[in-house]
Amino acid sequence: MYQWWAWPDFRPLNFIEKRRRLTVIIPVRNEAANIENLLKDLNSQTLNKWLFEVIIADDDSTDNTVEIVKKLQSTLSIDLKINQLPPRYQNTSPKKRAITETMKMASGEIIVCTDGDCRVGANWLMSISNYFEAKQPVFLSSPVYFLSPHNELTFFQRIWVRLQQIEFASLIVSGAVSIKMGYPNMCSGANIAYQKSAFKEVRGFEGNEHIASGDDEFLMHKMAKEFKGRVHYLKSKEAIVLTNALSDLKSFYYQRKRWAGKWSHYTSFAPKAMAAFIFLCNTALVYAFVTGNFYLAFIKLWPEFLFLGGLLLFFKSASNLILVPFLQVIYPFYVLFFGLSSLDKKTYTWKNRKLK
Repeated sequence: MYQWWAWPDFRPLNFIEKRRRLTVIIPVRNEAANIENLLKDLNSQTLNKWLFEVIIADDDSTDNTVEIVKKLQSTLSIDLKINQLPPRYQNTSPKKRAITETMKMASGEIIVCTDGDCRVGANWLMSISNYFEAKQPVFLSSPVYFLSPHNELTFFQRIWVRLQQIEFASLIVSGAVSIKMGYPNMCSGANIAYQKSAFKEVRGFEGNEHIASGDDEFLMHKMAKEFKGRVHYLKSKEAIVLTNALSDLKSFYYQRKRWAGKWSHYTSFAPKAMAAFIFLCNTALVYAFVTGNFYLAFIKLWPEFLFLGGLLLFFKSASNLILVPFLQVIYPFYVLFFGLSSLDKKTYTWKNRKLK
């Protein structure tokens, strides 16, 4: 908690004589409803357009995603390319494949990754470029937050989205603090960047291609091991990427099960220890609730409430503070449930595909 509050936001530099070129890689599958908004955001970047390119890595979309991108190629002023991946029916990790194949055509020295359903602010790429030139990291994780609920949603759907906002903010910031303390643990593939040369040096995703998730965290762990002290976090409101919360319980279940299942594949000690610590802390809290030991629960929940309040201020969502106590009560049961369900190694559905 103290680490986050005492950590100043990164301030953009006024002048940088020489910048390296960026390649923004966006793996997509069936993002027709979202891709135009993201590309228009990228067209509005304050970073000079000759300093970055955008490559859409289309992974066998069955909607008109590609047609939309092709149309925008002639109307937008950014350097926009399409990499249409050939169909691959037994692909256990589509996103890793999309990034690896697209890396071959990337002209930038710095690779920036986000998702097709995200939104970015005008200074997003400028912030990332500034940080790379000022601090020289090999891997940079940056903040991600869920978009606010739409007005057309029902009352309970809006509450559902706001609960996801609080929970996701805690995960993102926990990952940020672990990076700040020198023990990189979590990050989000919706907002990461890394040096292309470093990606090649650690042999990309080699060793975990068979795991559906982990295009972000496994790569970060490999780079943290190879390049001591050069995995960083960009704490800046200008660098926040916004994405959609999950609207239904089934999608939420499969996503969280996929996330929870990654811990058993970690090779570094620190991420495994952190996963075990979080699970045990929440198991202890479940025990405290069940046995009526509310004093023990209060010891954990009060500082946690203050911490979450600080996060919501950073993400400009102070109105969600009223929901924090409710989430604090149900969250330990949620962690226990998904921790145990992750032991089930059966396939699950994601983007209309069955993955392991």
